[in-house]
Amino acid sequence: MPPMEHSKLKFREMLETETEIVMEMLKDGSRETENRLLLYAMTRPAALLLMAVGSSALRFALSSFVAALLAPVLCAAALLRLALRRRARPPRARPWVAVYDGEDVCGCAAFDPRPGGLPGPPAAELCRLAVSRWHRRSGVATFLLARFEDWARAHGYRRATLRVDLVNRAAIALFEKHGYKPSPGGGVGVRLCSSISIEYAKDL
Repeated sequence: MPPMEHSKLKFREMLETETEIVMEMLKDGSRETENRLLLYAMTRPAALLLMAVGSSALRFALSSFVAALLAPVLCAAALLRLALRRRARPPRARPWVAVYDGEDVCGCAAFDPRPGGLPGPPAAELCRLAVSRWHRRSGVATFLLARFEDWARAHGYRRATLRVDLVNRAAIALFEKHGYKPSPGGGVGVRLCSSISIEYAKDL
């Protein structure tokens, strides 16, 4: 597509008529990350060991070597995919959108106050950020991140937080470029498929 003129980007709350577009954008981004997470989870030493043990056990019950080899892999993939999809929840707050040239919804972000009970000072949390595949690498994600920080400052927050999956290298590079750093105590989750992520934070 032609280079984007950033002066034509506007930021506002999502309209009801844009719900389907925004939800599809969020699902598209989730699917891509889900596939990378699935590969990451299934190549961990613990997962490989479990699949090898399962395959060895099945060789006594199945006459086919190929079936005994594939069955644990397919079962593990199905269980992990189910767990990853259960993890994906709708944003708590109505998303905001980036609109290009008055009508083209090219990105969205959802943010909210940090959920109660979490350690650390009050913070605004970036729950979701997604960009239409046709507008990626054009500055839309940077625009949305800046607007999120503006919103947080306007509501009295002096700290911004977000969680990013370890396999999402593009997102990690974006956040680190704009001053986000791993939070102490917000490291990689211990649950294999539901928390392969790390919390990043930035003082505003």
